[in-house]
Amino acid sequence: MKEDELRVSIRYGELEAEFSGAPEEVYRQVVAFLEKVIPAYSLAKKIAYSVGLQEVLESLGGLIAYEESEGLFFLQNLDDLPVTDAVLLLALRSHLEHSLGRRESPTVNLSELSRSLSKSEKTVSGRLSELVQRGMLRRLDRGDYTITQLGIKRVLEKYGQTGEKP
Repeated sequence: MKEDELRVSIRYGELEAEFSGAPEEVYRQVVAFLEKVIPAYSLAKKIAYSVGLQEVLESLGGLIAYEESEGLFFLQNLDDLPVTDAVLLLALRSHLEHSLGRRESPTVNLSELSRSLSKSEKTVSGRLSELVQRGMLRRLDRGDYTITQLGIKRVLEKYGQTGEKP
């Protein structure tokens, strides 16, 4: 480091920045960073929706249970639910099992869903398309689907502790 070089390191939440150089230049960079990035980051954090694993499991305690040898399982029959809701719940279970380290991938696919729900692939495929269009599932390259934060939000609103009960 040069004798007349100023070094500044900023850490704010998940953001990190380092500046070095002449004091006047570092000052301008730091002020620009603070004026531009911090308000945008703060606003994004306020409007971002993210639900933690523990919150999901606690909220859905009346619908999903966990047993060491079996993993996550549903306490009620998914056949009693609309197919779109059942698909979302199965996608959420895969997501949760992946988060818990019990499943390699957080995704589900058409044949797996069709088997689990005892519905034709055509019926399930139509529901998958609807859920992708509504932003509740995301289709991946391999024909797999994963639940989005919007899909998780929908499940929690409808079936969480304060939502409907199947």
